[in-house]
Amino acid sequence: MLLCLDLKSQEVEESIGRTQFGAHITIDSPFKSVMPDMSTTGMFAISLGHSPFLGSPVYFEFKAAWGGYSTEYSKDIYYAKNEWWYTAEASYNSGFQKYLLGSKLMAGKEFRTIRGFATPQIGLLRMRSKTTVTYWDGTGTIWDNDGNDDGSKTASKTPVKQTGWVYGGEIGAEITLDKLFKIKGDKNTFRLVLSGSFLRGFKDYTYTDVNNMLSQSDLEDQNPADFVLMSHPNVDEVKYVKTSTSKLQLWGINIGVNVNF
Repeated sequence: MLLCLDLKSQEVEESIGRTQFGAHITIDSPFKSVMPDMSTTGMFAISLGHSPFLGSPVYFEFKAAWGGYSTEYSKDIYYAKNEWWYTAEASYNSGFQKYLLGSKLMAGKEFRTIRGFATPQIGLLRMRSKTTVTYWDGTGTIWDNDGNDDGSKTASKTPVKQTGWVYGGEIGAEITLDKLFKIKGDKNTFRLVLSGSFLRGFKDYTYTDVNNMLSQSDLEDQNPADFVLMSHPNVDEVKYVKTSTSKLQLWGINIGVNVNF
């Protein structure tokens, strides 16, 4: 009898797996009626989940994702230093990061080829728009001393940034690749994850899209209060970007692979 119970416990452990590590590609898109000036964001995400009890269908999961929704580059600009001008390059990036905690509920206690799940989530989302400038000397090599306090070879600033609490959820299915492709070895080690998600902020967010930057002359017919300076000081290129403030509402799709052990 004890032998049977041990074998049954081992089968459940192989079928379920108490710990999951995942790598995912996520696409988050705004509800345009709520965030008309926001763009779709491609993100890379990792997740780590753990079930506190053997055979339990509940996993406590942490998921982090990083991505950008707009990028602009400028190469033909100059950077002033010690009354000299040096060729420079600038990059402008808008994006956000998500850090979410969730309680992942799997459908049933035993894993079959396809198994559904639902995960209510809460966490932090950080919006930011950043400018980075790299300047060069006349030979095309990076100048060793840029005058920054940290001695770095680039200059950067983040004119627009905001962090706030968010809540939402994810619903989808895990498909065991071991059974699908008849992989020999441990049962259900590798699982394909397909899911959809929803995320909402507790407060309004301020954000920008650097694909819609304007020059100084373009601001003549605009309200300057609606724009923020993106250019770094001492650069001869002057760029402004419009800021938008609205509620945060995103929907997303996710594809990834979980490794279970």
